[in-house]
Amino acid sequence: MERYKDTALAARERADDLLSRMTLDERVAQLQCTMVIGEPEEAAKGFPHGIGSAVAFSVAQDPAGVAENNRKVAVAFGNGRLGIPPLIHIEAVTGVVSPGGTTFPSAIGLGATFSPDTIRDMADTIRVQMLAIGYRHALSPVMDVSRDPRWGRIGETYGEDPALCAAMSVAYTKGLQGETLNGGAVATGKHFLGYGLSDGGLNMATNPIPERELREVYAKPFQAAITEAGLRGVMNSYGSIDGEMIIGSKKILTDLLRGEMGFGGILVSDYMSIERLVNYRLLPDPDSAGVAALQAGLDAEYPLTRGYGPNLTDAVNRGELDIADIDRSVRRMLTVKFELGLFDVDDASPNADALADAYGDPIHIERSLKAARESVVLLKNDGVLPLSNELKTLAVIGPHADSLRLLFGCYTLPAGMEMQMSNSMADDMAGLDGMDEFASSLDGAEGQANENAKEPSPPETYPNSDVLREREDVRAMLQMVLGAFTPTILSSIREKCPKTDVVYAKGCDIAGDDDSGFAEAVSAAKNADAVVMTLGGKYGWGANCTIGEGLDRDDIGLTGIQEELAKAVIGTGTPCVVVHMDARPLSSEYIKGHASALIENWFPGSTGGQAIADVLFGDYNPAGRMPVTAARNAGQIPVYSGQKTGNSYYAKTTVGALSRYVESSTEPLFYFGEGLSYTMFAYENLSVTPQASAGGAACISFEVTNTGERDGEEVAQLYVSDECASMLRPAKEFAGCKRVFLKAGEKAGVKFTVRADQFAFLDRDMNWLVEKGKMNIMVGASSEDIRLTGGFEISETKIVDGRSRGFYASAEVTR
Repeated sequence: MERYKDTALAARERADDLLSRMTLDERVAQLQCTMVIGEPEEAAKGFPHGIGSAVAFSVAQDPAGVAENNRKVAVAFGNGRLGIPPLIHIEAVTGVVSPGGTTFPSAIGLGATFSPDTIRDMADTIRVQMLAIGYRHALSPVMDVSRDPRWGRIGETYGEDPALCAAMSVAYTKGLQGETLNGGAVATGKHFLGYGLSDGGLNMATNPIPERELREVYAKPFQAAITEAGLRGVMNSYGSIDGEMIIGSKKILTDLLRGEMGFGGILVSDYMSIERLVNYRLLPDPDSAGVAALQAGLDAEYPLTRGYGPNLTDAVNRGELDIADIDRSVRRMLTVKFELGLFDVDDASPNADALADAYGDPIHIERSLKAARESVVLLKNDGVLPLSNELKTLAVIGPHADSLRLLFGCYTLPAGMEMQMSNSMADDMAGLDGMDEFASSLDGAEGQANENAKEPSPPETYPNSDVLREREDVRAMLQMVLGAFTPTILSSIREKCPKTDVVYAKGCDIAGDDDSGFAEAVSAAKNADAVVMTLGGKYGWGANCTIGEGLDRDDIGLTGIQEELAKAVIGTGTPCVVVHMDARPLSSEYIKGHASALIENWFPGSTGGQAIADVLFGDYNPAGRMPVTAARNAGQIPVYSGQKTGNSYYAKTTVGALSRYVESSTEPLFYFGEGLSYTMFAYENLSVTPQASAGGAACISFEVTNTGERDGEEVAQLYVSDECASMLRPAKEFAGCKRVFLKAGEKAGVKFTVRADQFAFLDRDMNWLVEKGKMNIMVGASSEDIRLTGGFEISETKIVDGRSRGFYASAEVTR
C-alpha cells in the first residue's frame, strides 16, 4: 500500500509521500481553484490534472440537492490518477450561505453579544450544516479590527477592539474546526492584514498602519486564533502596507505570518486579488503576478484566473521559478486535506440522517434566536420600555419594520439572491470578495419567484439618489423562500399584542428624498399611545444597498431623509422607541437627545423579528454592548476606546494635552461597551492579586448583584492601563468580559484571570516586552462606566514570545 493511503501515518508524512508521486502539472493543479457551474463531470474535463479547490454552484433549492451536487464535484474532480479530492469552500460569516442554512446576526451584531460562547455555538451549527452538504472549507471568519464607520465592510467584523475580536475569532475557529479537523471544516481568518483601516475609509485603499500597531492591534485576532485554536486557513487582504500590496508581500505573508506568528496552514487569495498587482501597475501581466504571489507565500489562487495557470509550469521549466516554491504550497494543501480526512471517505453520498439533524434540529434556530437577542443593545430608555402588550394603539413606522430583506446583512443568502437577480449590478460586483460564489446558484428560485411577480422592471433609483429601489420580483422571491419561517418586525410585534391596534406607516425609504409618506407616519404617531420607529441602512452588494463591500460613505449619519422623518415623528410628542438597523452605529445627536428610547439592532438575521419584539415587550431583558464607539460625526474619526494616552477624548485626563474641537466635543456619542438593561446591577468587593511575574497571572475577583426587580444579564468588563511604560500605551485597554445572568436580587462572583504577558508590547527593538511596573485595574459596565478600581504589580521585565502571550482574560462565575 502506498504510504499516502496509510491512515496510521501523520498527515504531513502522507502529504510528503503523495507529493513525491506527482507530476509538475499535478502539483500546480493543487494550487488552483475553479468555479463549478453546470454538470461537475463536464466541468472536470477542463482540469485533466485535478484541482486543489472548488466552489460549486447548483440550482438546488434544499440541502439534499446541494449535498448531491457537491458529491458529484468531489467524485468528478477526485477521479484522477492519484485520486486527490478537491477542497470545496463556501462563505459562512454568519451562517452557511446555502439553501436551508441557519442565519445568525451580522458579525458586528455578534460582536455586540460580548459572548464568545455564543459565537462558538454558532460556528458549531455552521460546522454541522457544512459537513452535511459536503463543504469542508469556510472563507470565514473576518478577523479585521475596524475603527472607521465609513468603511462599508465594518459589519463583517466583530468591532474595534483587538482583544474582543481575538476572543470572538478564537471562538469561531474552535467551533468550526471542531476538536479535530477530521470532524470539522477549515476556518479562514481574513483579511490579512490591516484591512479594517484604510485611507479615507475606502475599500481596497492603502492601509496607513505602522509596523508596531500592525502587530499589536491588527494581527492580534489572527495570532490568537493561530495560537489558541490552531487556525488552518488565512486569506490575504486586498490592501497595501508601506507601499507593498499584501498579495505580493513576502514580508507580510511569509516573514510575519509564518515566521513571526507561526502559521502553518493554507494561505488562499481573496477573489481575483492577484490581478491587482497588474491593475495597480506593480507588475506587467497576470503571469508574472502569479509567480510573485507564489514567491511571497500565497498557496492557492481563489478562483483561478491566469495567476496560477500554466505560467507556473512554464516559469519552472525556464528556470525562473524554483519548484521548491510550488512544492511548499502543494505540501500545505495536501496536509490540510489529509487532516480533514478527505482521502479516507469511502462513500461521498449524502447522508439523509446527517442532513435531517443538521437542518432539522431545532437547536440551530434556538442558537440563532439566542444570538439575535444577545446582540440587541439598549442605549437609552426614559421608562417607555418595555412596552405593554395591552396598549390601545401602537404605531410602527419606518422602512425596516415590514421588510424581510432588511433583516439580513451581507454574506447571507437573501443578499446573494437579490444580487443575482439584479443583473444590472454586474459591473458593481466585478472583483468583489466572493461575489461569484453566488452566481448561477439561485436560478431555480429566481425563476419560480418570477412566476409569482410582475415582469422585472428596469432599474430605478430612489428620487435624487444613486441607490436602486428593491425590485418587486426580489420581494416576491424572498417571501417565497423565507416568508414561512422568517417573521418581520411588524408581524412579530402584532403577535405580541393581539388586542392592540398596530398601525403601520413606512414613512420613507432607506434612500432618496421622497417625503410623501411623512403625513401618514405623523398621523399614525399622533393617534398612537407609543411609536416604534425603525431606521437605518441596507447591507449587501451593489447599487441597491447603502452599506457593504465597495459601499463606503463619507457621511455616517442616517441615509436619505430618515433623520427628517425621525424629527417629524418624535416631534408629535408621542413616546417614541427608535430601533436602528445598520452595520455602522447610529450617529445622530438629535435622536439620542429626543427619542424616548434607542436600540441598536444591527442586521439580526432570520430570527431578528422575534428577537426585537421580545426585547420591546420585556420577554427578553437586553444586555448587548457596543462593539464599536459611535462617533458624533465623521469629523471625529478615528474615535475608539483603545486610543493612546493623550489622544481623542482621553486628552481631558492628560496633563498638558491641548486637544479639543472648536464648538464641538471630543466625546463620542456612545462609548465602547455601553449598553443598558431593564434592571440594575451593583458591583462590590474587588480583590486583586497584588503581584504577578512576567510569566504569571493576576486574579481579579468581585461580586455583581442584580438590584432591580427583573431577571437579567450583566456584561462585566475588565479594563487595564499601564501606570508608566517605556512606549506610548492605550489610555484604557479592554482586557476581557463576562456575560452573567442574574435573577432579581441574586448575587454572583466573577473572577478574571489575566496573564501579565497579555500586556506585552513591542519595544524600540520590536521585541515583545513585559515591563515591570504597576497596572491599573478598572471593572465596570462599559469603558466609561467604571465601578471598581484597583491594581497589581508586574514584578519583572522580560522579553517574551509574542506567539504564546495572553490575548484576553479568562473569566468564570461563582454562585
